[in-house]
Amino acid sequence: MHPVWHAILLEPVGWLAIGGSIVMVGIILSVGLYVRAKVREGEPRRHR
Repeated sequence: MHPVWHAILLEPVGWLAIGGSIVMVGIILSVGLYVRAKVREGEPRRHR
């Protein structure tokens, strides 16, 4: 196995890095969706 893959998959630090990356992406997506919902809530509704 490649040394980098070995470090990422078989060491605890690698799992922490993977988990941290997933948490960061989740925070970014949740904040983006929250802001989008608030912006849409503040806009006046257009009727066709």
